[in-house]
Amino acid sequence: MKAHSLIKSLAICCLLLIGPTASAQEGPDSKEKKIYNQLKAFSLTGGTVEAKGLVLKRDRVQLTLDGVVYLGEPVEGIITGAVFMGEGKFIAETPPNKFEQDNVKRLLGADLIESDFKTAVFRFTDDTAKQFGAVTRDAGVVNERAQKLARETDERTLRETGANLSARLAISLLNLEKPGLFFANFAGGKRGNFSVVLDHQNRIPVANFGIDAGEKGIIWSYDSGLYYSQVWLAFLALEDYQRGTVMYADANNQIDIKHYRMDVDLRDYGDRLKLHAQVEAESLQSNVRAISFMIGDSLGEYDSERLKKQMRVKSVRRGGTDLPWAQENWESGLTVFLPEPLKSKDKLELTLSLEGDFITETGYFQNCHYPLSNVTWFPRHSSLDRATFDLTFRHPKRFRVASVGTRSSEETDPDDTGAMLTRYQMAQPVAVVTFALGGFKRHKGLVKWDKGDTPPTPIEFNSLVSDVLLIKEDFVIAELSNSIRYFTLIFGDYPYPTFGGVFHPFNFGQGLPSLLMIPFARSDRSRTYIYYHLIGHETAHQWWGNIVSWRSYRDQWLSEGFAEYSGILYTGVRASHNVKNDLLRALRTSLKEPPQTFTGLGKGRLVDVGPIILGHRLTTAKTLGSYDVLTYNKGALVLRMLHFMLTDPETGDDKPFSTMMTDFVERHRNKTASTDDFRIVANEHFAKSPIARNNRLTNLNWLFSQFVYQSAFPSYELEYKLQDQPNGKVIVSGTVSQKNAPFDWVMVLPVKFSFAEKQFAIGTVMVQGAYSPFQIELPARPKKVELDPERWILAEGISTKELK
Repeated sequence: MKAHSLIKSLAICCLLLIGPTASAQEGPDSKEKKIYNQLKAFSLTGGTVEAKGLVLKRDRVQLTLDGVVYLGEPVEGIITGAVFMGEGKFIAETPPNKFEQDNVKRLLGADLIESDFKTAVFRFTDDTAKQFGAVTRDAGVVNERAQKLARETDERTLRETGANLSARLAISLLNLEKPGLFFANFAGGKRGNFSVVLDHQNRIPVANFGIDAGEKGIIWSYDSGLYYSQVWLAFLALEDYQRGTVMYADANNQIDIKHYRMDVDLRDYGDRLKLHAQVEAESLQSNVRAISFMIGDSLGEYDSERLKKQMRVKSVRRGGTDLPWAQENWESGLTVFLPEPLKSKDKLELTLSLEGDFITETGYFQNCHYPLSNVTWFPRHSSLDRATFDLTFRHPKRFRVASVGTRSSEETDPDDTGAMLTRYQMAQPVAVVTFALGGFKRHKGLVKWDKGDTPPTPIEFNSLVSDVLLIKEDFVIAELSNSIRYFTLIFGDYPYPTFGGVFHPFNFGQGLPSLLMIPFARSDRSRTYIYYHLIGHETAHQWWGNIVSWRSYRDQWLSEGFAEYSGILYTGVRASHNVKNDLLRALRTSLKEPPQTFTGLGKGRLVDVGPIILGHRLTTAKTLGSYDVLTYNKGALVLRMLHFMLTDPETGDDKPFSTMMTDFVERHRNKTASTDDFRIVANEHFAKSPIARNNRLTNLNWLFSQFVYQSAFPSYELEYKLQDQPNGKVIVSGTVSQKNAPFDWVMVLPVKFSFAEKQFAIGTVMVQGAYSPFQIELPARPKKVELDPERWILAEGISTKELK
């Protein structure tokens, strides 16, 4: 899951000259591996085609070619690649999606993507070869310039994105994927070097770009100076837009991993992480002959990290048989080839042996070590797939291991008396596991639940010894217990048998299942609320991200926004109402800040970059920081609005909000959930609320549409006058206006009426469009009238004006 950063800083990238890559590791030979090797060779001996005004359409991309097309050698009788040299034109219209349209305009200054080009390299398993037409020159003759271009494009794509095009083609051919794959890279025109992929099985979009909401196509460029892949456009297939529905990317998963049994050798932690991962899975498709895995996909090109640090395959076995695999240098994954195709529901057990320099260097803190990524250090088929885990760690005796789940044993390694064996088990299905190795001292406690019949839950905090760093372990243990108890009351039962944390010497924390990575764990009385907020946020991830995980990158606000608001609620309980308001004010202020770029401040405001439903797509070279501000901060403020909508304004009773959140957890416990899933639950509970009844509303579709799927930032003003009545009562009447919002926006806002002796009443007004009149009868004349003084509603500005 996304790390929660205490210190947000702009990374400074340095230039690095990259040398040629080494050859891939080799597994046993097979027919499937020979097919892969043919694809990797990409020999342009298939003949040539004279292209005269040739128009090639691939979904929304249209190419016009005038020149020569050099065809690849057929693989299994199928041409799978070509190189074009000549004069070409590229055009791709944006889809009916405002963010994608705005993104293209922001990045390219145009309404559509259009460019000329001199060369193009194609890789495909669809019918592209037929579109080129008949071969006009004999096969067998190689154009050296075209061949060099073919080789360099494959190598560059692998280095820049981690995508192994040859492996992707092999999977498509061997598994008989329909429709097939299409990839093209263009150079020599006004847009420089850029690429497009149309992948109906979503594999490259998911594995190499983290785009998993069903988008089939991506158009991107890579900045080699900044080591940054810039996605210009991501789009569904034309038929998806016509149909109005799309399947999520994991509908195309090849297997479902049920259980991992992993032996993690950390004895040479300073040099190598060695991993034996036994995977128990079930096939989800028929005719599966090649299976893709992701590993090290968090690593980049900068400092040759993915080349030098990647977990490299040593062997793959099924039973007692060695299987062939493909994993190139620079690749962010691997492919396993099977001798016989799997049928749907077939069981599959694989043992993958890997090793790599995948342990972080922590600088000053020499006695603690962590994987380079808490998420990508072991092979996964799908980023959000859930499995159970048995973890065995082999490590030096002077160190201890902290991991997720229950520690079942800790003993001398019978095969190496100088080492320890520490075993952990996670019996609940989870998407992520991690570990920490270090000279930790364990501090223990118990969570004593408010339900008397619930047994206490053990707490453990793995801290550094005091002569290295002074840490207030009793403070951490107390807050782990307080936070988990608090969130259990408002979000439902905590499911794991243990809870704890480990010192994390970095500027971010993470909340993994049953284990928090806790930075800066010292208690400083003047800034204690920071740690309330941090521990509250990461503890809330037990529910938002672990018990319920997001369905796709578009739904990540359900994790980070929810955890951020949860942390603020917890801080309000542990610190004060004023501190909570200060944190909320900081969230609102951040929305108005300008985005960062790689060269300084950008234009406009972060809130205008796009809707929170776009997740990490919000961050581009011209809008750095947008993901954090909009997914965390705006996401939290949207959840706060829902909190208000489910609260009784007259009594202040907000128990229905907790009831709704608990219901959402129970419906999706140990599953993924989309924004729509959450909306459905919220609608059911809102329909019974006083605000819904009083304003004749039946659902919250309007609120989700406005603040989750759109990016307007409205302001509200209440103008009123007081009219005394003969019976002693007072009529408050006037208008409430809504500015800087689309004409069809709707909002319900609280109004506070303050009377004598600290008495007050809360009512609501609803505005539709630019302004709406209102009238409220009060029992007495108020001393003060305020529109939303607690700032429940997400707005740029809120004001109140009495009309004389």
